[in-house]
Amino acid sequence: MIPSTWRPYFRERDGELVGYLDGTDPIVIPRTLFGYPLAPAGLAGDATRLLDERGLACLGDRWVLSRGDGERVDVLIMSAYADRVEVVETEYGYYGPDSPRHTLTAPTGDRLQPA
Repeated sequence: MIPSTWRPYFRERDGELVGYLDGTDPIVIPRTLFGYPLAPAGLAGDATRLLDERGLACLGDRWVLSRGDGERVDVLIMSAYADRVEVVETEYGYYGPDSPRHTLTAPTGDRLQPA
């Protein structure tokens, strides 16, 4: 569950939830929908600009999942919600109907990181 101290950040132009602000103004950490820090702690204005630019765009990036068995596998994010993120393993950069899928509770901690 996303900590109650993280403030949801909604994109002004359309009201879309694009991430969270973690910390107390004026210094905050911009976080993705599933809690990954997009940048180190910085000024709130810089954090909100980053969330506007990368908050949802980063969902299309390649990520690495640390599975429960300790193995690290490449994944793509299929969907992200305030309480979970759904990913699919991408062996050799591709996935198919039989590719393993995983649902992670948000925040994902260090289990999901950029590739």
